[in-house]
Amino acid sequence: MNDLPSLFPDITPIPQSTTPEPPVCSIAYTPEFSQAHDYLRALLAIDEQSERAFHLTTVCLKMNAANYTVWHYRRRCLAALSSGGGGGGGGGGDTSSGSTTTPSTVDDERIEEDLQFADDLGGTNPKNYQLWYHRRALLEFRFKKGENVVSGDAEEERRLGAAKKELDYVDKILDDDSKNYHAWSHRQWIIRTINNPQLWSSEIEYSHSKILSDPRNNSAWNQRWFATHEGQIASTNASGGESNDKPRYQRGKVVGVLSHENANIEAHYALCGAKIDPFNESPWRYLIGVLVEQWRSVHRGGSTKEEIANVTTLYREYITEVRGMKQSWDENRPSDDCPDGPCVSLMSALVDLLEVFTEEKEMLTEAQTLCGELMLEDPVRRKYWRKRQTMVAKWLETLN
Repeated sequence: MNDLPSLFPDITPIPQSTTPEPPVCSIAYTPEFSQAHDYLRALLAIDEQSERAFHLTTVCLKMNAANYTVWHYRRRCLAALSSGGGGGGGGGGDTSSGSTTTPSTVDDERIEEDLQFADDLGGTNPKNYQLWYHRRALLEFRFKKGENVVSGDAEEERRLGAAKKELDYVDKILDDDSKNYHAWSHRQWIIRTINNPQLWSSEIEYSHSKILSDPRNNSAWNQRWFATHEGQIASTNASGGESNDKPRYQRGKVVGVLSHENANIEAHYALCGAKIDPFNESPWRYLIGVLVEQWRSVHRGGSTKEEIANVTTLYREYITEVRGMKQSWDENRPSDDCPDGPCVSLMSALVDLLEVFTEEKEMLTEAQTLCGELMLEDPVRRKYWRKRQTMVAKWLETLN
């Protein structure tokens, strides 16, 4: 079906508009590319949604898989040609299916075929925005809860099975590039959409496997945070007066905070990662994120004295642990393979942890001293540490 004039005998191609005439710098399209897109413009003009139009999108996308207009048109054709899409027409120039409304469904067989089509194109375009969005748009139909379903359990199993199949596909992509942002984002969308306890639990294990494979993979650490918080965002505001037993919202999303028990588990997990490689920023940032989240949660208002005391104790315990690591490092480096001198990542993390205690002179004095040391040991960020030291000094002045 590559003989387009024979496929579209009733269609007059619309060439690309060239202004000014002649163009200052024209793009050297191949004749095949120009012909296919001339026919595409003609079909778009009459809004034909047919099998031949669908085929033309295949031809055009193989030439340029980043054309979002063609992907959108393809999805509309898919919907119109599906049994529940409100349209159809398999041949010729049938344009009766030209509805612009969002379809209620797309045939599962067509979804499967087009997911494979996207996979085939994605082999050389693993970071193509349009490919990933197309997969999501198709899966929205597959993940949609069915109507008039006799067994709710059977419906949930169907959705869970579809999700696991797509997660396997994403895993294949991440095996090739473990830091592919599109793949991680797609993975999060799947899990959040299905919102099944089984997926949340298994994703913690999955992120752990990726961290073991590459402890410096920030994407994997971020995924662990996402999984442990079950997709809820972290609070970025320490103030507020809401009660702890009410859901809080920020930017329209529920703010998630780990339980005290889970926070201890995650903090311990991060500290173990930091002990393996103190120069790895990922576990340090994760540790600080977990502890600061707990601190902000109990100090925003509405917490009991016991809850505040528990978090304060937890925080102090990990500061003691990090202090011990620093002392051990300063006295005896773990191996000859480690760099000479202090561990900047460890010192930086300790400053971040100490600064939370803005009303304790001992903690702030220690943070101020560390900032001074970091000005020497981290010369690239000397001005940054000088500013941090000045900020700590101002806090100390208020205590004198």
